[in-house]
Amino acid sequence: MIYAIAAYSITFGVLALYLVFLQHRRRESAEELARQRGLEGGDARAGFNIGAALLAPIWMPRHGMLLPGAVLLAPYLAVGPLHQREMWIPLLFVGAIPIAAGAALGFVGNRIAVEHTGIESRDALSASQLPWAVAGVVFHLFVLPWAWYFSTAPS
Repeated sequence: MIYAIAAYSITFGVLALYLVFLQHRRRESAEELARQRGLEGGDARAGFNIGAALLAPIWMPRHGMLLPGAVLLAPYLAVGPLHQREMWIPLLFVGAIPIAAGAALGFVGNRIAVEHTGIESRDALSASQLPWAVAGVVFHLFVLPWAWYFSTAPS
């Protein structure tokens, strides 16, 4: 089991990080090309915010949504105890909340980030959100699988 976790977390983690950096570089390049041609850059509000999707309860308070972030933290914290008690039906409903919130924040996260930070440039916003995306990928593809493995491994 440990080899499967290592193989998949490393493979998918590296691919996901590559895609995050590729997306960031594409936004920077498009903005630079628009500047060179004397055109207006793309809308910073457009696109999918990976950091907001993967780290929703941490991302929200840092972007001006303190109370919704605190409320969203409760289902995240409830997933572990529900899994340990093998309460599968409540786990399905409670587990759907973070997934739905993450997806919704992924689609509207750039709009929220622009409103909170005031950054209108597409490449500057991408640079400010890049650490969130990298941290989300590392957390979900490296930290969580290993934490799950060590918490469920026979002693």
